[in-house]
Amino acid sequence: MAKWKLADGELKHLDRLALIVIVYLVVVCGVGLLTGFYAFAAENRMLGVSLFGLAGSAVAALTSCLDRYARGFEREDGTSYPTSAESKEKFNRRMARWFFARPFLGLFVAPVLAWGIELFVDDPDRFRSSIERVGFTAFMAGLLAKSVLDLIKGLFKNVFRA
Repeated sequence: MAKWKLADGELKHLDRLALIVIVYLVVVCGVGLLTGFYAFAAENRMLGVSLFGLAGSAVAALTSCLDRYARGFEREDGTSYPTSAESKEKFNRRMARWFFARPFLGLFVAPVLAWGIELFVDDPDRFRSSIERVGFTAFMAGLLAKSVLDLIKGLFKNVFRA
């Protein structure tokens, strides 16, 4: 079986950068979940919600990163490797920076969404007291943080013509 080799130094750098990003996101997700559980156990609900959101957003970034990596690389000049890669969404240096920052969207969006949900549930105390309900909500808020922010920005743009 022939050994797979990358063609040049830029591609080797992108491959190494992808590995760093993937490991970072796995660690952020694991640490976010574990410390989120500990925060809830220590009665620090706000921190727990934020950390579950961080973990959810890290999972979203991880799946996006892995998908892009599987499709190939995009060099700085915009060319694709392998050249047969048709998808526009390939791993590149600019997206790597986004993947490093993406988990922090969930850190901020999850508590705000959890507060919003508390306004609409019949029994807010029942919602607040369940780590399962709050944890699931916070994780999903983190997972969907980018989409939620895009929807809200679009709403304000359409309503206020900004």
